[in-house]
Amino acid sequence: MSGRRNQSRVTFVNASGVLRVSRDVLVKKVVKDELVAVSNQPGVAGEVLTIAFSMNKVRETVTVQVMASRPQLVNGAVKHELRLKRIESHAAGGANECGAAESGSE
Repeated sequence: MSGRRNQSRVTFVNASGVLRVSRDVLVKKVVKDELVAVSNQPGVAGEVLTIAFSMNKVRETVTVQVMASRPQLVNGAVKHELRLKRIESHAAGGANECGAAESGSE
């Protein structure tokens, strides 16, 4: 296995498109167009994310922008509190309670 880390594992040739990375977040608070979520990964101010809520068998996706990200200690583990601002919504029904969600960055 010598040299394994020196070799390229992925090659992109004439590629263009969108990469979606899904991660679980816990939405703690929703007030008007602002959300507070806890994630294992930090956010970057200005980053645009899509959060998919699943409540009462209704799925709603919400596009948000990261306003701030700060580390937070939760049960002995470092998590990141993300302050998010809603940009637009894509479904019927509102997500106005705490719950688990999936976040994908574009």
